[in-house]
Amino acid sequence: MFLYRIVKLYVKTGLFLFYKKITITGKENIPKNKAILFVANHQNAMMDPLIVATATNKTMYFLARASAFKNKIAAKLLNAIHAIAIYRVRDGVDSKALNEVVFDRCLDLFNQNKSILIFPEGSHDIKRQVRSLRAGFTRMTIDYLLANKDKDLLIIPVGLNYSNTINYAKSVHVIFGKPIHARQFFNKEKLNLSRANLINEVHYKLKKNTVHIDDDNYESKYNSLNEKDFLEPKATNIKLKTINFKTKSYKLANQKNFFFYYLMLVNSIFPFVIWKWLKPKIASVEFISTTKFSLGLTVFPIFYTLQSLLVFQFFGSTFALIYLLLCFILVFLSTKTR
Repeated sequence: MFLYRIVKLYVKTGLFLFYKKITITGKENIPKNKAILFVANHQNAMMDPLIVATATNKTMYFLARASAFKNKIAAKLLNAIHAIAIYRVRDGVDSKALNEVVFDRCLDLFNQNKSILIFPEGSHDIKRQVRSLRAGFTRMTIDYLLANKDKDLLIIPVGLNYSNTINYAKSVHVIFGKPIHARQFFNKEKLNLSRANLINEVHYKLKKNTVHIDDDNYESKYNSLNEKDFLEPKATNIKLKTINFKTKSYKLANQKNFFFYYLMLVNSIFPFVIWKWLKPKIASVEFISTTKFSLGLTVFPIFYTLQSLLVFQFFGSTFALIYLLLCFILVFLSTKTR
């Protein structure tokens, strides 16, 4: 638990320095001392669970694809932040048998009034759209309700809204919706109907909490919005029903202030060289922010520390500490003034 809190604090600090602004709405919808299943849309790879987990005071567990645990270092980090491996047929294992153990563990966590985060779309996709939901979260829900006849499970829909899912120094709006009382949708005699009703309700609530552009004329609708629109799903979803899509009006937000960014670049040339080397190797666009953020958590602090040690060798500890502090102030100004 102590390690989890340390890692959570470190990640939260990193997110503060990576995003220009993180807005959190609906925290009052999260009750204390209750079993909660958080369900969120999934656009931005590992950034999504990190943002949700650090947006509340809850100790949160989340399901992640088992392939992410193949690397030993990655596995240790994922275990430290309470990730639970979920297996797919494509992983080349007996996914059904292994997932039985996963669902048993989830049930045990709910019985301890713990919180679990799941992305019911089943995969990430950069599209501004809530896709069809998989039934896995309903399995967890129904297992709990069957095992606890006198209890309810609260399902909280979480909308993740990024002004831009790829670029650095952008903004995020996290919306925690009102709890869905799973017991209201549960019928022991009609479990398939219970699953269908839960999926429909969660899908509906997720679409309310994030910008949802349906497939019909998607590109025109997307190009009619700007980055601020993506942060306000309620207003934007109304706008999408009335806007004229005949002309392209989408523009990236102006980035007039590059002064501190360029200073940071000069001061961080080696980490930026690593980024330039890594960028072409990223197979999926959804992992661009995750890769940038990972570098920000690891390579940048190490590089600044090494540079500070170099300053220490020539100018002493006082100048070294001042320089190290200035490095992080420069990152802060670069992020917040963009």
